[in-house]
Amino acid sequence: MAYDLGRIYTGGNSFRARAEARQRDYREHILKAGWTAYGHWLDEQATTAGRNFVSPVAFDAAMARRSVGKGVDKRTFENMLSSQAMCFNIFAPLALDVSLATDVLSRFLPLAQVKGIQIEYTPDNQVFGDQTGRGGVDCDVLVEGNDIEGQSLVVVIETKFVESEFSICGFRKPGRDAKGLAVCPDDVRVAQDTNHCLYASRKGYLYWNRTVEHRILLEDALPESGCPFRGPLWQLWVNYTLAHAETARWGAQRAFFAVIAPIGNVSLLQNGRVIEQFRRLLVSPESVIFIDSYQLIGAIRDTASVRGVQRAEWVDALVSRYTGI
Repeated sequence: MAYDLGRIYTGGNSFRARAEARQRDYREHILKAGWTAYGHWLDEQATTAGRNFVSPVAFDAAMARRSVGKGVDKRTFENMLSSQAMCFNIFAPLALDVSLATDVLSRFLPLAQVKGIQIEYTPDNQVFGDQTGRGGVDCDVLVEGNDIEGQSLVVVIETKFVESEFSICGFRKPGRDAKGLAVCPDDVRVAQDTNHCLYASRKGYLYWNRTVEHRILLEDALPESGCPFRGPLWQLWVNYTLAHAETARWGAQRAFFAVIAPIGNVSLLQNGRVIEQFRRLLVSPESVIFIDSYQLIGAIRDTASVRGVQRAEWVDALVSRYTGI
């Protein structure tokens, strides 16, 4: 029998290339679905039917979030390499079973009880003042719970699949100056005055206000000249700050930020250096946690087995699609 794995977008042996090959193979042999443009892009029929999701629960959650008008677009439904699709696939079933979520997530986070999970969480505009239509800082997952001492906590989670880097500062994006737009200078002096940040002076956004308010950074975290958050640490910074802002806003006691990504994606993680670089700037570096997505999915599989629950198809699909790449 001839197989149609589809057109290759990424060749070679990089993590992305291997992940893409896995998705092409999964689409053809497991989903038995068609493709468009490239072999890891589902055709219209499969996209409409929600075949990019490993369970009806995940598909329904993505559809519900898209109806809000922010955060979820067509790419999530058709691109099998979508980090957002992976996020829904992992967390939508857990959101409906907080007991299972507690058993799984307590292996990686200081949780004794999960009280709620929200996927593609959009904070109130008063947090950062940056919610403009489809713009503004969101987080992939927000978890509410308690620790073993009964203290309430908030965990903000960022999920990544094949991306090669975290999002950078919008005022440092390539080509910005070519368009005649403001660019943050290399020698910006935010250590002397955070209003030198263009997000503050041009946009009126409150990222630095919240950072100072919640005493997130060490006193010597900011160099005399330059900003540590102009590159890949920018996304870690704003999501970590969001965790603290939401913790305070909800009257919780502890804030955590977690990154979930495949350990094999060394371009993104730089063998752990990018996350460790961020931790070195923080008053509480232990509140930033890395979770290998392979281990997380393995914990879902093992926990379902230990509880005597027959493994659902969505668990097998997670293992097949997203681990061992």
